Amino acid sequence: MNKIALSLCLLSFFCSAKVINHQQLADLWQSPEKEAKQLIENMSFEEKLGQMLMLGFRHWGIDAEKNALAMTILKPEIANIIHHYHLGSVILFRDNLIDTPQTVNLINALQQARSNLPLFISVDQEGGYVTRLRVGTEMPGNMALGATRSKQLSELVGMIHGYELMHLGFNFNFAPVVDINNNQDNPIIGVRSYSDRPQLVAEMANGYIQGIHRYAVLTAIKHFPGHGNVTADSHLSLPTINISQQQWRKFELLPFMHTMRNTDAIITAHIVMPALDNHKLTTLDNQRVGVPATLSKPILSGILRNKLNYQGLIITDAMDMGAIANNFDSNWVVKQAILAGNDIILMPLKITAIEDVTKLEQLYHYLKTEAQSDPELNRRISESAYRIVFSKLKNRISAQDKSAQQAQQVVATKIDKDIENMVADNAITLIKNSNVLPFQLKNNNKIVIFSDETARNQLIKKHLLAIADELNINIATQDDVVTMMADDKTEQQLTTKMQNSDLIILATYNLKKAPINAQRILNVANRNAIPVVVISTNNPYDIAYLRGVKANIAIYGITGFDATNNNRNNLETNIRSGLRTLFLTPNKRLMNSPTGKLPVDIKTPNLERILYPYGYGLAY
Repeated sequence: MNKIALSLCLLSFFCSAKVINHQQLADLWQSPEKEAKQLIENMSFEEKLGQMLMLGFRHWGIDAEKNALAMTILKPEIANIIHHYHLGSVILFRDNLIDTPQTVNLINALQQARSNLPLFISVDQEGGYVTRLRVGTEMPGNMALGATRSKQLSELVGMIHGYELMHLGFNFNFAPVVDINNNQDNPIIGVRSYSDRPQLVAEMANGYIQGIHRYAVLTAIKHFPGHGNVTADSHLSLPTINISQQQWRKFELLPFMHTMRNTDAIITAHIVMPALDNHKLTTLDNQRVGVPATLSKPILSGILRNKLNYQGLIITDAMDMGAIANNFDSNWVVKQAILAGNDIILMPLKITAIEDVTKLEQLYHYLKTEAQSDPELNRRISESAYRIVFSKLKNRISAQDKSAQQAQQVVATKIDKDIENMVADNAITLIKNSNVLPFQLKNNNKIVIFSDETARNQLIKKHLLAIADELNINIATQDDVVTMMADDKTEQQLTTKMQNSDLIILATYNLKKAPINAQRILNVANRNAIPVVVISTNNPYDIAYLRGVKANIAIYGITGFDATNNNRNNLETNIRSGLRTLFLTPNKRLMNSPTGKLPVDIKTPNLERILYPYGYGLAY
């Protein structure tokens, strides 16, 4: 018998629990507090710990070329892990989700693998930049919603997300983001935030929560105590936010304060905030660093639980992110997260093959041994397990199979995609216009497109041709991939490219200081009197880094992006609406009127002066 098979046999004692069927659940739902206490009293240590762990099975095994294989069908080995370790939750990613029937069948199989209570099946379907469903109504994202200023539209977005996720079998959505993007150099939040104003963030987030809660899907606001004012990405490193406690209470805290009573969970941030916790930890390479909020008892228990009296679930951000995994021992850090006050530990280990079961076994053994000599750890595990079980019963979380046929009828319907486009239409913000827009599109116009990626050029070209077809005219398009921050395009090359063009579309994406190629494109076009429209395709701040812009719109997103695995998909609705805002019909009517208002301040590159203030937005 090999080591893995032996491990699973040795773990058979874990399986004292019995699967709770739907009728038994329905009885438990009647008195959730009482029944949760009774269930916890009868659970083993392993069962309670299992409730606290949310694992991801993004990949399972490798192919002949040693590439990781996406887990899209539940393997028997994974089902055994879920059952033997009494896992309480699973998170799915874009890799796991191919289409609607496959997603439903996978989630049904996951629920069937449970050892007792139904699983929390979670996903990060924020909309916009962070979208996990390959087939679904993505929506244009949070900052686009902030630009509409409409809580009603935010609620509608939440309703559509909730309706689709529920029919697919998801019962937990890790959204909305309530971080305020008060640092325009932020590399990870950006358009995931509604605004840099706490009041607007709270209003939009509450609308979204209200919408999604019309269906059996829980929400988790993120990332406490606030991830908006960073210049480093916690997927890669451990950021520090050096602000005073007074500043934090005035800004970052407010959206959490105004949404925590409405949400089901709060997800932590892997960021250091010395004003809230000035203790130090030693990393694996013997460096002294501040305590990440995820591991901070003063922040999670002291402030969030005790001072703010938050009663819902606290969930760690993914523990395999660089900020945590690169700095601390994987077993020790789970213990610290539990002691800090977290209820659910998200992705404590990477489980990608049967050999990884030994790591999970070691984690259980380590925590059980530690809990035997640490009464506080033992108490915390029981406390969190109760809170999770109570949440499952109170919210009537079910494991009943979903219908793939029914899901296909409600996911990504035409009416929902039309609403998606309508939301995007209302978000487009006209920031600069010196007699360039709206542009009268005519037969045989030549439009040259510049962007950083071939896929982005193709997407823009696709929707330009769709507009021309709608207007019953012919246009010619030409495109070039240009790394905007580089210095590898000569003026002669650009002049040749622009020759005989009627309009230049310069699609920028999160510019920083000195975007040499982008500036050179503008300079050449202006010298040759060719109209240029700069489309800020993601963050709206790009105009701050360019000189001589005569027309600029913000669309708040062009790419849905899984930052944890570098998976991209085109976010079509934003660019569609943005392009339609540029043009007049042949009878000189607007295709779409720019009505969005900036949800953030756009500052100079040194951040010392506001160029375009919150609330700014031109009209035709």
